[in-house]
Amino acid sequence: MIGDLRKIIAAEYFKLRRRRSSWIIPLLVLAFSAAVFFALDFTVRRTFIGVPSGFYLASSTINWTSTIVQFVAVIAICFHISREFALGTVKSTWVRPLTRSSWYAGKIISGGAAVSVLFLLIVVVIVGLAGLRFGFTDLMEKDYLIHSAGSLSWSLILSLALYLWALWALVAVMALIAALVNHPGGAIAAGVGLGFLMTILAVFSELRPFLLSTYLSLPLNQMVAMSKGLPLPLEWGELVWRTLLGAGDWMAVSLLLGFQVIKRKEITF
Repeated sequence: MIGDLRKIIAAEYFKLRRRRSSWIIPLLVLAFSAAVFFALDFTVRRTFIGVPSGFYLASSTINWTSTIVQFVAVIAICFHISREFALGTVKSTWVRPLTRSSWYAGKIISGGAAVSVLFLLIVVVIVGLAGLRFGFTDLMEKDYLIHSAGSLSWSLILSLALYLWALWALVAVMALIAALVNHPGGAIAAGVGLGFLMTILAVFSELRPFLLSTYLSLPLNQMVAMSKGLPLPLEWGELVWRTLLGAGDWMAVSLLLGFQVIKRKEITF
């Protein structure tokens, strides 16, 4: 199976390199991220919102652009999998000496890796801009130290890692939807609809622990609050285990169902 996975991932990487969208989409997302950064920089310098610090500017910008990354993940995974069914290319792939499970796993890994690289690229650019603009220093209130630069740095790294974990859970969920729907447009509509449904359900506090959207927003919201010197929504230890378990449950269930769907899927075209 490892050999099959390598072949599938290598093939997907080759196809990504040949597509214009593989370069255009990241450039557009980076341009949007830079625009958000400079807009927040403008408001911070005039003390309209937040505090003038590199940590706040970086975490706030990444928090804003994380929604775009999620939307790109929805589109990318749907095209990554559903298009194979829509075009019928999956039929020729499955008659080769490749297992369906290897094909599905390779699709998830290659798609998730592409989305993760895009997110990390945004992080590098935004953190670099924030460092040049304000630097990363201690958060002080007159002579009182609220958070040291070291603790803020580790908290930023931790929040990014937790967001990536939740992002992979989103990839697994969208892979399941894409496996169920044989057309990219329908899969994207289902994914966007699920997102809107979670947004509505998040109004009810009792339901929030069961929503994937909660774990996509918690880590970065926590970092934004910390960079502003505000009371934290959760203790960091509680945030870690909640995100790992909450997003992990979504990931595990989606993977389990997804492999079952692929195993039993009928190809009728």
